[in-house]
Amino acid sequence: MNQPKEPKLQFIRFARGISQYNHDYYAALGLPIISNPTYIRNVYLRIARILHPDIYGFSAEEKEIATQYLAKLVNPAYNGLMREQDRTAYQGIFKLLAKRLMQRSRNIQIHSEIACELVMTPSDEVYERLVTEIAKVQYESLTQILEHTAEISELNLVYILYKEGYRHGAVNMPPVLAPMLTPKTTKPYSTNVPLPPPSKPSYNYNLQYATDQHASNLQSNSDETVIQARVEGHDRQMINNRMKICEIYISQSNWKAALQDLRDILTIDKDNSRCLALLGVVYKNINQPQMAKASFKRSLQIYPQEAIALKHLLELDSPIPTQSSNKNNGKSDRKPNLPTIKKNIAQPQKRSWLEHLLKWAFSKKT
Repeated sequence: MNQPKEPKLQFIRFARGISQYNHDYYAALGLPIISNPTYIRNVYLRIARILHPDIYGFSAEEKEIATQYLAKLVNPAYNGLMREQDRTAYQGIFKLLAKRLMQRSRNIQIHSEIACELVMTPSDEVYERLVTEIAKVQYESLTQILEHTAEISELNLVYILYKEGYRHGAVNMPPVLAPMLTPKTTKPYSTNVPLPPPSKPSYNYNLQYATDQHASNLQSNSDETVIQARVEGHDRQMINNRMKICEIYISQSNWKAALQDLRDILTIDKDNSRCLALLGVVYKNINQPQMAKASFKRSLQIYPQEAIALKHLLELDSPIPTQSSNKNNGKSDRKPNLPTIKKNIAQPQKRSWLEHLLKWAFSKKT
């Protein structure tokens, strides 16, 4: 009998910015579109720690809201951006979207003042700074997450149009964007006047954008160094927090998300026995028993007392009783029951003897 499929979690969409046309994964994580994988991973882990219901002691209602944001907004965005092939195709969609919007000449409303400012004075540096400023506070308040994410999505829309040649108000330029607010200052940023430095981010990560070919070529080697430093240093807690999120996925039977995240953790810490045990649980539930056994055995090689691996490996190794064995068991079960039956038969005999004795005593009295 076919089991009904669980409803797939829907990505949260907005009626502003890129999100009104397509999923805006970059806005969901508060990222500039040119962010590299290392920065994407760092930001994701920071947000996951903020929204994890076991960390900041939210109320029951706030825990539910935080879990929904994590499951429907943050995790899908991270999964959609981490693989290079998917990320490249995703950025290609942005280019096509920008060209199509310019051909249609539609007046797309831009509501946030910060995005209206970028419309008037577009540049790469201004765009990155504005996104970073909003990202600092994006997940500080559960009630403001959607508004801040919509603001970043508007910035992203303005940016992809700018990269395709759109300049608002230029001669012979179609009216693609319609700023709804007038920025306090519309003076373009001059290359001769230095921009004010952005305030320090609230998270301790270096902002690294893939802006040149040299950085992208050295990315794989630098990532390995950074990853190794994290495992050996204080960011071990970060991995543990991420595994707690995987445990939530497993409790919700979200096997696909758990599988991907656990595999990512193992790329950082390949000898994590608990991660291997949880991975075995996922394989077991998606009907891959051989992969599950391999994960459990690997976990026990690293830490022989890993409880999750021990429990599930015993379940996989225990033979399933067949019909013939059940019949044999039925026959063998009759023999030990015989003494019980004899005892039960003997009990009425004792009661009968007592009855005779009572009758005899009663007859003596009479």
